[in-house]
Amino acid sequence: MFSTDSFAARYVTGYKLGEGGFGSVFTGTRISDGLEVAIKFVKKRRSDQYVQDPTGRIVPKEVEMMKIMSNPPARNIIQLIEWFEEPERNILIVERPYLCEDLKSFIYRCGGSINEQTAKAIMVQAVQAARTCHERGVFHRDIKPGNFLINPQTLELKLIDFGCADWVKLEGNNSYAGTRVYCPPEYLIKRRYHAKPATVWSLGVMLYRMVCGCQPFKNNQEICQGLTDIRGGLSYGEKQ
Repeated sequence: MFSTDSFAARYVTGYKLGEGGFGSVFTGTRISDGLEVAIKFVKKRRSDQYVQDPTGRIVPKEVEMMKIMSNPPARNIIQLIEWFEEPERNILIVERPYLCEDLKSFIYRCGGSINEQTAKAIMVQAVQAARTCHERGVFHRDIKPGNFLINPQTLELKLIDFGCADWVKLEGNNSYAGTRVYCPPEYLIKRRYHAKPATVWSLGVMLYRMVCGCQPFKNNQEICQGLTDIRGGLSYGEKQ
């Protein structure tokens, strides 16, 4: 999966899909067969984490997490095709699903919220993606609409961006990585949290965001006290 060929010899870079604090994502095409891919350029930093893969090679932690989730392929998780290392950056080549957009944009185009039936179809897949991660010992740590791709026609969902991912640890985690409004209350109170309950929490926050059109909590105090309002028009089961 690690390529010794040069990136430029194998891929053509297209237009930018998005940009974050850790790098940029572009469309791309594999020269050998015309395969359409997404290309993630990740700037190297002193704080980057590296791990040893099964072959003994030292690799970026994000790469190793994606390798685990790509072998074997998982239906609702984006696949890593290969990666390249350059002096100033790492380059991840991942699959680019047909007709996809991020779930955050999809919700916005739907008027800021979606109906319960659509939300159910999305959540079934989101839960399955999270479950598959945990079964393979991976804690994504940043479950949110912006980290899912969705086909707006079929509603097929794929989890992306393992830049915050860590191993599932029996002792839990004492440092938070992810988006603050999805932070579980136990971390704010005890400064420690565990993978499964934290993932369930973030999935619940995401569901609320999808059907209610806003975040359930505005600050740490509201998160810790569970202070939120459920808007009218939802079914009884959705409110529980």
